[in-house]
Amino acid sequence: MREQGWMAGRPLELSELYMHPRREWTLLDVWKAMQRRKAWLYWSVGAMLALATAYCLLATPRFEATGEIEVQRESPAAFGLESSVNGENAQADADSLDYSMTLETEAKILESPTLALKVMRDVGLETTHDYFPQHTSGWHPPAWLFFWRKPLEPMNIRLEDAPNRRYTALKTFTSHLKVKAQAGTRLIDVSYSNPDPYLATEVVNRLLLALTEYTYQARFEATAQASDWLAGQLKGLRAQTQTLEARADRLQRDTGIYGDDAGHNIVLDRLTALNQRLAAAETNRILMQAVEQAASGGDPELLPALTGSGGNGAPGYGPQLTVVQALRTREAELEAEIAENDARYGPSHPRMAELQAELGGVQKSIRDEAARMDQRAKTDLQIAVASENAARDAFDKQRSLADAVSSRAVTYQLARQEADSSRTVYDSLLAKLKQAGVLEGLRSTNLTVVAPAQVPPTHRPSSPRTVLIYAGALMGGLMLGCAGGWTAERFDPSVRSLNQLEQEAGAPLLGVLPDFGSLRGTFRRGGRVRPGDAGESQPSPLFLTQTDVPDRIRLGLFLEALRAMRTSLLRLRGGRRSQVVLISSAVAGEGKSTIAANLAGMMAQLGKRVLLVDADLRRPDIHRELGVVSGPGLESALDEGSRPVIRRYPGLPQLSVLCGDAAASTPAELLASERMHDLLKDWRLDYDVVLLDSPPVLSATDAALLAQMSDVTILVARHGSTAHQAVRRSLAVLQEHIPEGGTLRVVLNGIMHASHDFRDYYGLIGGRSA
Repeated sequence: MREQGWMAGRPLELSELYMHPRREWTLLDVWKAMQRRKAWLYWSVGAMLALATAYCLLATPRFEATGEIEVQRESPAAFGLESSVNGENAQADADSLDYSMTLETEAKILESPTLALKVMRDVGLETTHDYFPQHTSGWHPPAWLFFWRKPLEPMNIRLEDAPNRRYTALKTFTSHLKVKAQAGTRLIDVSYSNPDPYLATEVVNRLLLALTEYTYQARFEATAQASDWLAGQLKGLRAQTQTLEARADRLQRDTGIYGDDAGHNIVLDRLTALNQRLAAAETNRILMQAVEQAASGGDPELLPALTGSGGNGAPGYGPQLTVVQALRTREAELEAEIAENDARYGPSHPRMAELQAELGGVQKSIRDEAARMDQRAKTDLQIAVASENAARDAFDKQRSLADAVSSRAVTYQLARQEADSSRTVYDSLLAKLKQAGVLEGLRSTNLTVVAPAQVPPTHRPSSPRTVLIYAGALMGGLMLGCAGGWTAERFDPSVRSLNQLEQEAGAPLLGVLPDFGSLRGTFRRGGRVRPGDAGESQPSPLFLTQTDVPDRIRLGLFLEALRAMRTSLLRLRGGRRSQVVLISSAVAGEGKSTIAANLAGMMAQLGKRVLLVDADLRRPDIHRELGVVSGPGLESALDEGSRPVIRRYPGLPQLSVLCGDAAASTPAELLASERMHDLLKDWRLDYDVVLLDSPPVLSATDAALLAQMSDVTILVARHGSTAHQAVRRSLAVLQEHIPEGGTLRVVLNGIMHASHDFRDYYGLIGGRSA
């Protein structure tokens, strides 16, 4: 089984290799991505700060002056017309919403073109820096650079008569003006900015004065208009009032009403008196009728309650009621004494006869007194009925007379009310009209300037606001850098993530090598071995043999990473020998030849017999990497059938090199020949490790052919350069050609030693071992 899973899993299918793995981003992934793309942040923040600096240096300093005005509660309008003629205050129902609308109205008036034109005319703003400055001498920038400031009409035309110039001037004035009503107060802040602090102060104060004058003039004109309107209305109202009063006087005489009060009517007064008399007679008759019924029932004890229930009572019954009550009391005493003696002495006792006789006399006296009271009650009832009838007859006659004059009285009352109402309105309006002359001159405004504008400090301009601009530039640079870095990371097709590359390879990486580009330039400054030179006398370009290197830290990191890769390679096949190792890449320029050369030197340092073969028959390059003299290489041995010329590398006797500089015409056919298989069989016997440096996988089939003869195939991918798609395609091609028991691994090359991926892979924190 091919060793293509994690350590020893199942082989990956082609569809799995070509399929782009779905990646779920975590916060750590985002942080690492930003670390990789920090250049975006540096450049974005630097550019934004540079722009901010340029703006702060080139921008004209502006100074802002601020004034404050108070809008008091609305005072009485012209002639106090908000108070009706009946004295009712219409402003009593004003609420906070109305006052808020008043504040907003005053704020809009401050921003109105009327006040703006007046202030510009009074101060002469049109010829200042912000508008249309007039240059008289000296050098000035071309006019086309400031085309928006060029007036569209000649300056000798009044601003009110130049619509285009007026539009531009008003837009400029409004852009520098700030009017804001303070929430929860009656105050309005007015601010204006200008390069001249004294001019900004004058504009604000002039604007506040213009608002006060405008309000005063508007109220004065309203008062004058109301005065003229009232004068015209009073003429017709006076004639109407006189007509109504004459009609009311005529109706008063016809209805018999005297005085100013309509209640002074003789007919109605008499009708009222008769009505009261009739009511008293009815009450007395009802009372006498009740007394008569009580008396005829033989129960005179009810008379005290009846005579006391009425307001007037029944006169003359008092003494009789007193006698009856005394007899009743004596009757009760005798009955009690009889009952007591009967129980003590018996009914035959002489005293009992006396008491019975006395009791009979008392009861007879009560009956006689009740009979007299009954007779008197009947007489009183007859008198009460006669009195009621007489009162009713008089009331009916007077009511008939009142009905005759009632319609005329109602007409009179309506006429009097109409005349009085017209007189009230006329008198009220006449009084207000007489006050017009005084009110027109003394009419005050409800605006008060709380704080006039003061000249702002000349060393503290309001703009440009350096701190705010730099803060905004910093935030904008960070946001732009993050957005650009994220976009670049999201759409970057190259290999940058170790985890993602391991997922695509289906196995752990064989090694992670730091970037060695600057190291190559340092070593090669000593010169290369040229044909005809003695190889032993030239400096070796292998990293592991260098001692005098300026950047020893980077060299040490590369060599340690290479040693780790060597260790992983030796333990890769579980004790089985990895004699033939193929090193290739997806595309050219991934550093495979440099890695092959230095890995061969690392193997030789362990005492192993190592053969490094330049199997790239299209563009042989190993002799340049090693700095040795080129000669007949693998191409000659395969094409001509001659014995390959193998040289020992200077300084490393265990390292042998087979390299040439001639390109073959049919490289694929040569590598697939029996001669190549025979050479590999011989080399397996003579050497412990054979390293083959092949062409890139995607540019030719050479690597696939050599993979069939290799024990281990190493695919080199360059960090930030090799595309994921190229890695997946290369893995798919190599997997189809590796033999049974062969191993395929990936090496990530060119990663920056300061990157998070490199540190995480080797367990480094802050550059030191964890």
